Parts: sequence; structure tokens; C-alpha cells
Amino acid sequence: MSKILLFVYILFTTISLGQTVDKEIKVDSIRIEGNKTTKDFVILRELNFAVGDTVSKSLLNYNRERVFSLGIFNNVEFAIEKANELNILVINVQESWYIYPVPFFNWRENTIAKSSYGFFLLYKNFRGRNETIQALASFGYDPSFNLFYINPVISTKYDLSLAFGLFHQTIKNKSLMARAIYKSDFNYKTSGASITLGKRFNTSNNLFLSLGFSYIDVPIYLPGFNASGSKIDRVPWLQLQYVLDTRNLKQFSKNGFFGKVELTHNGFGINNVDYNVFGFDIREYHPIIEDITLKWRINYRHTFGRVIPLYDYSFLGNGQYIRGHITEDREGNNALLGSVELSYPVIKEWYFGLKLPLLPKRLTTARIGLQFNIFGDTGTTYNNGERISISKFDSGWGFGLTILFLPYNAIRFEYAFDEQMNGEFNIGSGFAF
Repeated sequence: MSKILLFVYILFTTISLGQTVDKEIKVDSIRIEGNKTTKDFVILRELNFAVGDTVSKSLLNYNRERVFSLGIFNNVEFAIEKANELNILVINVQESWYIYPVPFFNWRENTIAKSSYGFFLLYKNFRGRNETIQALASFGYDPSFNLFYINPVISTKYDLSLAFGLFHQTIKNKSLMARAIYKSDFNYKTSGASITLGKRFNTSNNLFLSLGFSYIDVPIYLPGFNASGSKIDRVPWLQLQYVLDTRNLKQFSKNGFFGKVELTHNGFGINNVDYNVFGFDIREYHPIIEDITLKWRINYRHTFGRVIPLYDYSFLGNGQYIRGHITEDREGNNALLGSVELSYPVIKEWYFGLKLPLLPKRLTTARIGLQFNIFGDTGTTYNNGERISISKFDSGWGFGLTILFLPYNAIRFEYAFDEQMNGEFNIGSGFAF
């Protein structure tokens, strides 16, 4: 695995690409067409240039993908029109259907018993302001229900956002230590609510402050599993999060950087609950040769404090996993996961539409893409005070196909190998990273 990462690193740092001439023009005005529902400001706030600025073709393509990343359009086109020696940027959008279910299926450990399935019910672009109302119902493994509301602009003057949500989930215990204490598998229930206030400084930088409450109910009190000393933990929490995002197409990026850093304090000492979770997620996407894109990711989670409950340990094998070791669960105070991937577009961009009875065309139209991927993952978990050892890392590599149905969802088919070349097949919705 280390040889794979070294090869990709050398390839990434030594390839020099020839630069092509990218003619620049001045944007004298902007006209938006096709937005029957969407307010103009929703589109304009995604642009990293303004009227009077000079732009290049590559910059226009970058901003086109940013507007598409809103997830509320089936198609976005940028074109320059000449009128009285002025350059008019025409942004033409094709609005998607805004109320629809999105099914998902997460195949886990090569068995239906540990897989989950369900659907999101989305109401996107509510009131034409890109507000989202989302309900989720997940069945099978770890069934859950939640309801979220997201408003990206509650104040245009101060560029503030607001979100709040409710959730309930029945979770199968993931902790091997808790299982040893309980002598068998068990389920526990968690419910809660949260509210988030966000501040956007520019198109790339955002700061979020979240306040929430979680209720964790275990069948019986297990020493170490709960933080409060009883079978029920009532946990108020506060989180500060910073996000830097320069990606072009957020659903399946080909260029740009994504970084997220967050710190969460749990409990405030109430009922003896008093611990913290620090984490970061760093990703970079870079085109290297022709249409081949190199992307890498480092994800880290660190827990520290008075008493860290076993249910909030850092896990690999559930949600976050190492491809090639999907069936293996690991736990510790901390988790570190690294990934690198090369992707090539077999089908780069194909707009597909069907005419079906009773269904609006906007709902049966999508931007289709097919990506071939070669990937490598490595990761480990460890406890506080324990040194990180290379020998304790698990690694895997493999290949797969990702079918994109933008702006709605994607399906991934992957085959991965571990260090002993044992293979495993994985299918799921969404994107690896």
C-alpha cells in the first residue's frame, strides 16, 4: 500500500502540464435565464467574480460547475453575448424537480443483514431561495428517522445561514469492549435535536456554530459505555466548525480543495458528562493527465476529556471504512483514515431525459456520468497515550465504477483487496469522497 501511495505522490509532484492560452474578457453585465422559481441572488452568490471583472474561459467553466453544485438545476450553461460592444454573460439554467424521494442502499459486510436501505424525501429550493426540507427514513441495519431544515441565506446583508434538525435512531452496538461487558450484542436508542448558525465570509470560507442535545438510552447500565453513571445519558453539546471549499463540482469534484475542522464539547459537566471531540477532513482534487483526476483525503477524529463513553469512540468499519477491510470493525479514542484515488470519465457529461406518463420531464432529466476509479485506502484506530504504529494500519486497494445521476445521486460498484489479496465487493449510493 505504501508503494502505491509513494507512486501516486511522485506522479502528482513531478508531472508538468503545458499551459494553454486562456483568453480573458471583461464582463459588462450578467443576465440569468430559465430561473422561473429560483431567485437571482441564489445563483449570483456562487460566482467568485462580479460585473466589471475580467474572466477567462476556465474561470467561467469553474463557476458554471459551482452553480450546478447547488443541486437544484438539471443543466447550467454560461455564454457570452456581444451587444453594443459590451460583453453580456448569459447564465441559462434548467430547473430540476424540487420535491422527490431519493432512494439509497448501503451494502455492508457482504450481507443483507448488516445493510441499510431507505429514502430521502427532499423539498429543495423551497420558496426559490435554495432552502431545503429533508426527511430521512432508513431501515434494516441501524434504522433511523430524521427531519432537517436548511436555509443558506437568512440575511443577505450579513450572509448568515440557519439549519435545525430532529433525529431518532436505533443503533446496534459497535464497540467490541461494550460487547465483552454485556456478553452479547445489543441495541441502544439515541434521539436529539440541533440548531446551527452559519456565517459565510466569501464563496470559499464558512464558519458554523451548532448547539444540540442528545439522549442516549441503553438497555442496562454498562460501566464505561455511558458517561453519566446511569443507563441514560442526557448530553447538551456545542460545536464550532470551519469549512474551506474551493471545489468546482461538489458532487464529484475534478479540481479544488476541501477542508473541514471542527471541535465539539459534550456535556458541560452536567451529570458528569464532560468530554470533547476534535476532527478534520482534508481533501484535494487535481487534474493530472488529460481527463484523469487525482484526489486524496485525510480524515482524523480525536476524543479527549474526563470520561469518553464507548458509544462515542472513533470507529472504522461503520460509516468510515477501509476498502478491502469493510467487514472488519476497529475502535479507539482516535481514528485516522487516508485515501487516494485516480478517476477517469468513461462518459464525461451526458444529458439524458425520458418522457414518462404522469411524471414531469424535469424529474426524469439528469446529467449522467460514468467514472472508472482506482483507489487505495489505509487507516488505523488507537487510544490516547498510545503511539501510532505503521504495523497497526490496515490497507486496501481496488477499482470500481461510479454512475452519476446529477443533481440527484450516484451509485458505486467497487471491488477491493486487502494486503493478502483477499477480495470483497461493495455497492452503495453516494460518493467515496
